[in-house]
Amino acid sequence: MIALLDNLKDHLPFSLLDEKILKRIEESSQIAYYAQDTVLIEEEGLPESVFVIIKGVVKAMAGEELTDLYHANDTFAAIELIRQKGAKDRYVVSEELICFEIPKDIFLTITEENKAFKTYFLSTLMERMEMMKEKKENIKASEMMLARADDHLLHAVCIVQANTPIVDALKKLESSRSAALIVENEFGYGIVTDADLRYYILHKEEDDLTEISQLQSYPIIAIEEGELLFNVLLVMTEHNIKHLPVKDAQEHIIGVLELTDLLSYLSNQTHLIAVQMQRAKTVDEVIAASKRIEIMVEVLHSKGVKSRYIAKMVSEIHKKMYMKLFEFIFPKEWHAKSTLLLLGSEGRGEQILRTDQDNAIIFENGFVPENRETLLLNFIETLDKIGFPRCSGNVMVINTKWAKDVDSYKNDIRNWVRTPDAQGLLDMAIFYDTYAVAGNIALFKELRSFLFEKVQSHKEYLSYFAKSIESFESPLGLFSRFINTDKNHKNEIDIKKGALFSLIHGVRALSLEHKITKTNTTERIKELNNVGYMTKKDAQDLLETLEVINTLRLSAQLSKLQDEKKIDNYICLTTLGKLERDILKEALKSVEHFKKRVSYHFHLSIVG
Repeated sequence: MIALLDNLKDHLPFSLLDEKILKRIEESSQIAYYAQDTVLIEEEGLPESVFVIIKGVVKAMAGEELTDLYHANDTFAAIELIRQKGAKDRYVVSEELICFEIPKDIFLTITEENKAFKTYFLSTLMERMEMMKEKKENIKASEMMLARADDHLLHAVCIVQANTPIVDALKKLESSRSAALIVENEFGYGIVTDADLRYYILHKEEDDLTEISQLQSYPIIAIEEGELLFNVLLVMTEHNIKHLPVKDAQEHIIGVLELTDLLSYLSNQTHLIAVQMQRAKTVDEVIAASKRIEIMVEVLHSKGVKSRYIAKMVSEIHKKMYMKLFEFIFPKEWHAKSTLLLLGSEGRGEQILRTDQDNAIIFENGFVPENRETLLLNFIETLDKIGFPRCSGNVMVINTKWAKDVDSYKNDIRNWVRTPDAQGLLDMAIFYDTYAVAGNIALFKELRSFLFEKVQSHKEYLSYFAKSIESFESPLGLFSRFINTDKNHKNEIDIKKGALFSLIHGVRALSLEHKITKTNTTERIKELNNVGYMTKKDAQDLLETLEVINTLRLSAQLSKLQDEKKIDNYICLTTLGKLERDILKEALKSVEHFKKRVSYHFHLSIVG
């Protein structure tokens, strides 16, 4: 019966029990077989055992109505035993069943001895979801991610006044044995690093360097005491810094965090990938660094790190990658006269695993670059080598539609707004999710301002734009049953079409109405709260829904990646546990509620 112990100990709520109790369950349980259509528990019946499914499916029926399905590793009949009340449903074997049966007396004894175990069965869905997160977050690496910047991690800091002579400041730094030299100015702080001191040694006479304020980097980049170390890592990655000052509630510097300390917590070398990308001197070095990103994603996901944090980390590394490719592939004259754009999920900072390429480029009016087609093709072929499949819709810089000057894009925007046909609405959605990653960013800002201006002058356009949320039906039907009519994907649902698209596009439409410049869906939801469109609770509920959907999708995609299958947006329902299926159902219901809200807001019922 060792299989029972192996199966149970990794799944909630049995993962809450110690080895001794699990051994007691193992010794007292038995394996049972039941044929299809066997009634295990009648309505109002009180079971004699708790059932844990090894193989097969059990359906719960209220009369003739299907209320739920139970698959491998699911547990049922526990609540009825704890409450000593007859079952509300009739439990019937839907597919031949092999299961563990835990005797009633053993089960009830264990629930009385283990409060957490008993509480699990009586908890709400959201409480169980928190238990699942907590279990994952207890892993050592995840504890690091969720640890906070407090006293025991900080190094002492040396603070000098802005007019302190450089030599005196260095003497004070040496005697204090501090990690960094902080400069206190009339308004805020600056910092002096090793690079600044090297500059002083080489240029002190020619630049007449005498006071420490002449060497400082100002204003300082700092974080608040108590900040999550994972967020600290993001800040250090984004700004490529090794020392990060920490402020208290009164804005006083109380210490410094060092990169080496953070790296000592890491086992996946997350920051090192970013550093390798930052220091790359050739295209081949960029490609080599990018190859390690998927390994990083798998490690972070296995440690229970939230999908939005993983996406943010991947996004920061990808930005550095695109900046390097722009620098290496395109001539210097392009740098001030063009802008490289990221579109789609990459533009929103939500792409985790490499899907298709979505990019564009803006040229300054009058700029006609030499070898344009050759260079743009070289850029796309480099992304091919990294592993980004080409966009099936040809939304790439090698398509002249997505590689033109400012005035041509403005003409497109005018047409999108004046004539909201299907293609124009799609193009608007693509362009609004743009992130300008390299080159002359001012060119894109000019276009974005123009876009907001045109939409605001044609308010009726927003209803046509929002209408796309009704493009796909929910995969959740009557009585909370999953629906799938795709014969090629039995027991699977397309989570992108069934939920993610509607959520992202609904938020996109509302953000366009409120002229929100953020592209990330999480950031847009926060901004919609800030501008007063939705309450903090509504925003939090929507963020939780987005997190559930993205986490389940990422799990499915990583599984396909390991099996060397094509990465898509399908989630296999039979591989989900009961808790995960319940959480998915709640997320789908939340998306449907949001769709109705957006539909009412934009009066979609009267839009043709």
